[in-house]
Order: sequence, then structure tokens, then C-alpha cells
Amino acid sequence: MTLFKKKEPREPKKRRLQIHEATHENDIRYRGPLSFQHFQILGWLCIVLSQVVILMKLGGRIDAQFATDTAGTMQLLSNLAEFSLPFLLIANFAQIIDDSNGYRKLLIRNIAAAAAICGVFYLFFYRYFIGGIQALIDDPTQAMPLGMTVVREVAAYGFYDFNIFIDLLLCTLVMLFLNYRPKRVFTGRWVHVFRAFALLPIAYEVGSMALKIRAAMGQIEVPVWVYPLLTVKPPMTFVLFIVLALFVKTRELRFRRHGKTHEEYTAFLRTRRNAWHFSIFLAIMMVVVSVVDFGVVLGFSVGEGVSSLVTRMEDLEGAETEVDAAPTDGAPTDAGATDAAPEAQKISVEDIIALLETEVLPSPTPSAEPQTRPLTEEEREAALQEYIESEEMMSAVEKGTLIATAVGFGGSINLIILAPFVLLFFYTRKPKFPWISLLIPLAGIILILFVYFEGVHQLLLNLPMKKVSVQELLEYQQLLSAMLM
Repeated sequence: MTLFKKKEPREPKKRRLQIHEATHENDIRYRGPLSFQHFQILGWLCIVLSQVVILMKLGGRIDAQFATDTAGTMQLLSNLAEFSLPFLLIANFAQIIDDSNGYRKLLIRNIAAAAAICGVFYLFFYRYFIGGIQALIDDPTQAMPLGMTVVREVAAYGFYDFNIFIDLLLCTLVMLFLNYRPKRVFTGRWVHVFRAFALLPIAYEVGSMALKIRAAMGQIEVPVWVYPLLTVKPPMTFVLFIVLALFVKTRELRFRRHGKTHEEYTAFLRTRRNAWHFSIFLAIMMVVVSVVDFGVVLGFSVGEGVSSLVTRMEDLEGAETEVDAAPTDGAPTDAGATDAAPEAQKISVEDIIALLETEVLPSPTPSAEPQTRPLTEEEREAALQEYIESEEMMSAVEKGTLIATAVGFGGSINLIILAPFVLLFFYTRKPKFPWISLLIPLAGIILILFVYFEGVHQLLLNLPMKKVSVQELLEYQQLLSAMLM
């Protein structure tokens, strides 16, 4: 009988499969339940919620009590509406990866949608809004300045962005230039020129952000025709998409380093293993982007506060304070001069008449200037401490936050909430009814129209407005009939 039990040999640790070794034959079983179609539906629902928020804000401006009662609900809906672009971007990304013809479809769809929104805006603003003002005022040349005054009241930050398809188009272009393989023009070494074109949509995003920053700071005035061409959603969301595009590109370089072809990499992209890796990476990057976005907003606030504090310090450098002027001790006095002063100040009648005739008055005796001295170090520190705790300093910090918010920073902080949710998303999952994807935008537009019709109806029913009698309605009807006859 042995005293010690012999240990059984351990099984060798299973080696982790490298990405170039992954195939459909050794693929994993897990596949998330959500496809790109689900994210499309969620994205359009978030767009509909954003229109509900607009109507609720309108109701709050008309009735202060309504704004107070719905403040919590409106904040919740606003936070949910911010997920519209992430949902749609991920859905677009999935279609591009899983379909070689995805670029063409998405480019045509996004260009058409962006152009349609621009056309509708220009038609409404220049023909109906400005044209309506021209029909109402006696001087038609003042219609544009008056319309711009109204627009500036609505556009609190000096601009108004609403065309979400500009963002989708830019993201699709970045993905196209980084990962598409041209077959005719940009082949061979010229493909590097094609890859460099990815800087164009990035430059467009940066330029749009710079315009927003300067407009929010009051340095420039953005023309109205630029409004539908501005990017809408948070810049950090765009950064997230660029990181995802680079993830796919660098993954291909790693894959092909082992002698694999592009066709084999395309097949690898359709494996469940790669889809799971993509979902994990996306979730991690959402957390990182949320933290960085919060840091950017904090940086704007701190930057404005430091700038205001530095200006205050510069003002205090040359500041002086008054001191009490006291007579010098032991200064000799001339009694004779004092006694003679009243006699010297006497003026004869002839002198007064002569002064009146020449309209010259005697100059008053200059008053003594107050004596000053520079501030001491302790006084400057006390003044700075008082300024740091003042409302002016808090206003500077709030200004930095408002500028960051106007540009779109801070809008990606909520992505950390969405991070666990994307682990259920697999871009390789095929929807049961693919044709529904074509109807989702149409259904979204119909829902938006329903929201506006129902919202205006509810505003008319519930808001405190003066009611019109039946007799007044009949009079209006008769007047309208007479005008049309």
C-alpha cells in the first residue's frame, strides 16, 4: 500500500486558435440573437423618439407647468434618442462586412437620403418660410434679415444640425477607402492613393466640428444653407467607427501575414468566431469612448476656467489699491501766506464784468489725486481665491461645458450603457425576412409624421390656450368662403 497517491498526468492545455487558423469547420457554436436588421429598427425608433422630444420641448415653452411635469420623461427620452446613430452605424458596418456589394448599396442609399433632406430643407426655408414672410411684410427685401433673426432664436448655439445621413455617408466612405479593393483604376501601388482618400471624410468631420466650435463661441455666423450639411451626432461616435474600420483592416494584415489570400480573409469575416471577436472589441471600445468623451467635456470646462483665471491673474499683476493721504509731520506752515490768501482771492466788479464779456471763467483748483500702491502678494492671493469661488468663475466653467455640448462632445458618454447590449449582436446572423430592411426607413418616416400629427393634436387639447366659440368658427368659415369665391 502506497502512502502517497500517484498524481494523474494533466491533460495538455488546449492551444488558443489563431485567427489565420479559424475556418467554418472549427467555428464556435455561439451566435448572438440580434442581427443588423434589429439594430436598424432600434435606430429608427430612436430617431422617432428624438422628434417626440422636440414636441415636448415646444410644449414646455408654451406651458411652464408642462415643462416641469415632463422634465424627467424628456431627459430619459433624450438619452435614448442619442443611440440612433450608434445603432444605424453598427447596422451599416455589419452590412458592409457581410456583403461585398454593401458599399454600393449603402452609398446610394445614404447619398439619396442626405440629398433629399437637403432639398426638403432648402425648399421649405427659401420658398415657404422666407417666401411667406415676403408675402406678409410691406418691404420684401427685409424678409431674409427677419427670417435670419427667427433662425438665430431657434439655433441657440449659432447653428442647427439635423441631417443624420451625412454622418452615415462619411462613415461608409471611411470604410470604403480603408477596406475596399479597387478592380480597375486604383490597382497595384496606386491602391495607397485610394487608401489616403479616407482622410477626406475625416477632414469633413473635423471641419464641421471646427465650424460648430467657432459658432458656439460667437466667433463666426454659420450660413443657413450649411445647416443640412453639418454632421449631427457626437464626434466620439465617429471616432468609434474609424477605430472599428481600422480594426478590420489591421486584422486583415495579421491574417494575410501567414500566407493567406484576401478571398480567404473574406471567408474568415463570415465566421461566427470573428463576429464574436468583433462584438467583444466593440463593447470594449464603447466603454473607452465613453470615458474619453467625458474627459473631453471636462477638458473644455477646465480649459475655459483656467483661461478665465489666467486673465484675472494678469489683471491683478498691475492692479493697485488706494491708500489714505495723510499730511506730512513737521511740515512748515507760512502764517503770512495763510492770512493773505483771502485777500489774494478777492475779485473786483470790473474784473467780473471783463470775465463775463470774454466768456472766460477761472479754472477750478485741481483736487488732489488719491495715492495708490501695488497689491501685496497676500492681497493678490486673497483676490484670486475670491474669484475662484465667485459666480463669474462658475460661468466660465459652464461656458466650456456648453461649447463642448454644442459641438457634440458628451453625447457618447451613454455608450457605456449600450456596451453589454452589443454582445448579443452578431453581424453574421441573417434576418429571416431581408425585404423588411427596405421598409424600415419608410415605416420610420410614417411614424415621424404620426408623432407630429398626434403631438400637435395633444398640444391643442391639453395646453392652456384660449378657446374659440362655435360662432367665431362659423364667422371664420364664412370669411374664408367669401375669399375663395
